[in-house]
Amino acid sequence: MTVTRALHFVLLILVTIVTSTTYASSLTLDLDRGKTNLVPYLEFNISTAGPQEAPPIEGWSQLQSNQVKFGFDDRTYWFRTQIQNNSQYPLSFYLEIGNPLLDNVSVYVLRNGKVKSVQHLGDQQIFHHRPVLHEHFVLPISFLADDELEIYIATQTSGTVNFPVFLWQKETFQSHQDYKRLLDGIFLGVILASIFAYAFTALYARSKTSALDAVLLSSLLLTVLTLNGLGFHYLWPGLPVVQQHASLLLAAIAIASSAFLAKEKIDEAKSNLLASRSFFITGIAALCLVPLCLWMSYQAGVYLVTAVAILICCCHVYSGVWMVKHGINEEQDLNVSVGILLFALVFIAINNFTATPLPLSNLALLEIAMLLMVSILSVSAIRKQLQTSEQLQQQLEQERASDEFHLSGFEAFESDKNTSTFEEDEDLRQKLAEQNLELQVTLRELEDRNTELEKLNTLDALSGIHNRRHFDKRIQAELRRARRELTPLSLILFDIDHFKKVNDTYGHVAGDEVIRAVALTSEEQLNRSTDEVFRYGGEEFAILLPNTEPEGAAKLAEKVRKAIEALNITTSSGTVNCTVSLGVSSSKQAEITEPNMLIDLADKALYKAKQTGRNKTVSQLTEEL
Repeated sequence: MTVTRALHFVLLILVTIVTSTTYASSLTLDLDRGKTNLVPYLEFNISTAGPQEAPPIEGWSQLQSNQVKFGFDDRTYWFRTQIQNNSQYPLSFYLEIGNPLLDNVSVYVLRNGKVKSVQHLGDQQIFHHRPVLHEHFVLPISFLADDELEIYIATQTSGTVNFPVFLWQKETFQSHQDYKRLLDGIFLGVILASIFAYAFTALYARSKTSALDAVLLSSLLLTVLTLNGLGFHYLWPGLPVVQQHASLLLAAIAIASSAFLAKEKIDEAKSNLLASRSFFITGIAALCLVPLCLWMSYQAGVYLVTAVAILICCCHVYSGVWMVKHGINEEQDLNVSVGILLFALVFIAINNFTATPLPLSNLALLEIAMLLMVSILSVSAIRKQLQTSEQLQQQLEQERASDEFHLSGFEAFESDKNTSTFEEDEDLRQKLAEQNLELQVTLRELEDRNTELEKLNTLDALSGIHNRRHFDKRIQAELRRARRELTPLSLILFDIDHFKKVNDTYGHVAGDEVIRAVALTSEEQLNRSTDEVFRYGGEEFAILLPNTEPEGAAKLAEKVRKAIEALNITTSSGTVNCTVSLGVSSSKQAEITEPNMLIDLADKALYKAKQTGRNKTVSQLTEEL
């Protein structure tokens, strides 16, 4: 441990010495811009040393594009820029490096030639060690009034050195993430609904093709979640080794399931024995890629998996063309959808292996291809279902016509025939009822999944508790219920005392850890499922207490205050202690008709608590507001 600290100390000294230089261009912060692309302001250099070694002294060049794009290169790429805050106010921003698959990322922030902070990131580390829990690499950057910072970024990865770099205002970043979560939720909902439908059909009808459809979509979905970082965030955050190999392994499984699915469809159509065997051999070969991907380098694995994926897609396209030429127009949904995926893979290969700029990222291309695949497969499934229903209906009509014909000559046989027709009608009705039940179950599962995604969208990314938007909805609904049922509604507003001093003393990373600890401790003090804690904004929190008397709200507020005061918060910069000031209001103490009235009363009480010494609770029971 002592040797490691000594090495870090030497590294900081070397970085400080190297940074005594001038920059080709620097960025001046503009408060009217919520998002700034830093790439045009970056200089770059290449080193054969690791990202935790000293940066090069000479040979820096200006980037000539709007995105860092160097392709496959396992050397260390250094980037640097200078950012100025000419305003008279301290400002706080987020620095985003937009590629979740980078192996190692080191960020150095310097002020006046001295290293202010160092952060080592990368998908080789456990996800929860990141300063901001986000799929991309996001770091808080704080500027003092009339301040100037130098930022050095070192990246080393076995994949492609392709990523954007943005500087965000925190409010703009949060709004962007809310919108992105909504789009991700819609995409996940559509794909998961299709997967559940195919899985249910496979279990209910014992259909091998439906099972392979479910495996194909599942592997493609998990590949997307690996590429956009959501898999590392939510599915395997403590397993960096899974994140390192998941994309190649899942792609190999998708190729194998696609080949076996094509074989099944060709066998059903009885069209081409040679093509059936070719797809079977290709599927076995794709499964053999799974252990190979664990053994070979990531770059070689990407080349091999991409080549095999393009090959299997070409086979699908050839199979589709051959079937059309021979008058076999059924079962073409898979060939068409995989053909679309082929175009996406070609563009992904161009994006990975050439310097050609494309308007869409690999992730966007793959997501669009998946949505088109699901649309085609779903339309095909609906068409098949309608054809089956029509065939059953035609069969029923033919049987009835046959009954009427025999009815004229065979009166004795009429009774037995009618009985048989009635039983067949009952069988048909039962089949239709089972199909309707299957559809209802699938829709219910989709509704549950969308509800789950909507719940995730109401959480604050930093603290893990509900966010301000959810608070605004809840207080409106609870106030209406309180007026309708003539029950009291209480509100507690509180914030962390001297939080700016915590940030200035320990840094913003420690400040974020304090916010998470205060949020978790506050939530632990609640006794009822209807009571909720919200992050109201910055270091300020709110607790909404339906059907709670003012006295009970004041007791709970005091309980929260004492629990937080007793905390010893262990952060990366040391142990931090903090206190909170609380203001309590209740709809029982005044005529409340709007949420803002209740919030204003609690805010005045909070102001009184801070004005009279902090670390105390002030409520309407003790103060005349």
